[in-house]
Amino acid sequence: MLLSAKNIFMFIIAGIIIIFLQYFSLKLIPGESKLVTPLIFGSGISLIGIFLYNSLFQKGIKYNKLDFVILLFFVNMIISAAMANMYWGQSFFSSLVGYRFFYIYFLYFVLIFLKMGSEDAEKLVKVFFFLSIAVFLIDVVTFPNPLFAYRDEERRGGMTIFFFGQGFTFLGGFYYLDRFIHKKKVLYLLYFLLSAICLFALTQSRMNLIALAAGALLILLMGNWKYKYLISALFVVASFVIYNSLSFFENFKDANENEIQYYQENVRVEAQHYFLTELQAGVPTILFGNGFPAKDGRLTDKYENAKLLGLFTSDVGLTGFYSYFGVFGVIIWILLFLAAFRLKNNGNSGYLKAYFLTLLTSAFTGYSIFEPGYMPATVLALFLIRCQMESNDTDSINIEDKGLINIQS
Repeated sequence: MLLSAKNIFMFIIAGIIIIFLQYFSLKLIPGESKLVTPLIFGSGISLIGIFLYNSLFQKGIKYNKLDFVILLFFVNMIISAAMANMYWGQSFFSSLVGYRFFYIYFLYFVLIFLKMGSEDAEKLVKVFFFLSIAVFLIDVVTFPNPLFAYRDEERRGGMTIFFFGQGFTFLGGFYYLDRFIHKKKVLYLLYFLLSAICLFALTQSRMNLIALAAGALLILLMGNWKYKYLISALFVVASFVIYNSLSFFENFKDANENEIQYYQENVRVEAQHYFLTELQAGVPTILFGNGFPAKDGRLTDKYENAKLLGLFTSDVGLTGFYSYFGVFGVIIWILLFLAAFRLKNNGNSGYLKAYFLTLLTSAFTGYSIFEPGYMPATVLALFLIRCQMESNDTDSINIEDKGLINIQS
């Protein structure tokens, strides 16, 4: 049986996402290899080409406020590239290559142009959720030399494995918890618990633990079912009891106490100060950012020197994003958070809010908002938020229909 046009596009989109995830950080293909970088850049340019073509020629699209926020981010990228050239001598082409991971955001508009529905987007979420679980299990079997990882080590009494794609573990896990609340299928709960075990026990990340607990509590509170407040309260109490009683968490509690005790000496505090103030070249870079460091120019040297001091944008979340894209970049992310959290509780938005709550928990101590392994999941989540907004007929602007692309047929 021949594949339909719709399925062909789904396979192509899945392939693009896998490329942007660097094949889930497959160690056999280094991330900066001559194969991966051109593929990511080429895939990004293809998405940009589709975006430009359809923006010029396809009509019949209903644009809403979320679309314009993401378009504003693209404009911000161009201006920050100009800042990199003006203040740091970084060529515009180098900036374009440096931005390659951010081009996945153009997939958001490609999904709109293809007139993809929320069910199709959720199919992609579920596929990549199970792929990420499979990668976790493969890494457990192959540890201490995991097949998929950009970071792996033994710490806090267990293994730590990070690979690009764990954003889908979060998004898919919350999706199945949300489905369990509404459909009461135990299998869905087991999927969520499996994702929670992978994200916590196999990463040893305290922020993942906080994100899982906060997201699960949010979904419980949003559920339209009896005794939800009582069960949510019991969930909180049980979580505290388990955390304080199991020896498994002792290493995490010790780490928390040490970081609080030496907070002023914590390298994250120094990084916040450096990227907020010392790195900035003037008011324009404060507003629009310094751009993303690439191979040429002095900007890369500034970031490399910061790394030698132990200062990383990946440790400071929105501050790191601010160093790249300025105040306007931060405002854009604030607007994205507002779009997610202001969704109406219609029985199908809890997992999207939980996912964005996950991003928010690392907004100052991590970099999931701009980590390559999270951005493809974030793009699908944003598209699903748009679908929710469209279903509520929110802020739409009608444009004359010519319908050059339509995968529904």
